[in-house]
Amino acid sequence: MSEPKHTISDLYQMQSVPLSIKIRMTEDRIRGWINEYGESGVYVSFSGGKDSTVLLDIVRKLYPDVLAVYVDTGLEYPEIREFVKSFNNVEWLKPKKNFRQVITEYGYPFISKEVSDKVQGARRYLKSVRERETDLCTVHGRPVGHRQENQQRESRLSSTSDGDYP
Repeated sequence: MSEPKHTISDLYQMQSVPLSIKIRMTEDRIRGWINEYGESGVYVSFSGGKDSTVLLDIVRKLYPDVLAVYVDTGLEYPEIREFVKSFNNVEWLKPKKNFRQVITEYGYPFISKEVSDKVQGARRYLKSVRERETDLCTVHGRPVGHRQENQQRESRLSSTSDGDYP
């Protein structure tokens, strides 16, 4: 994992900067973003929340035609959806999987991406172990022999890798 670009003292220093300076710094970063990718090569991810609304406002004051993209997961409050509809040039995307399917397939989302990455890696490892553990005593992951240690191992693996997490 790479080192963070900013330290906690950097954060405190940036938080103490006046709002007008923060806005100018944001505008400079947006200009650099547009210079790098062009207006047609960028978009603002727009959730309808306060942070993305402020960002979209700052971007569109500088570049009125920049696209906003809203992902309609079906979990948003109706008021948020109506608020998003009040903006021009917003592309609505619908996920291929609904929230229940995501939870079933990947598990409940963790707050920390680092923890989430570790859990996903552990799940992949357990799945690969289960796939390799097919010997004469198991068929399709189910014990068919009478070697108790294989049955116990299979039971432990299936209880941790079938998606049933607290």
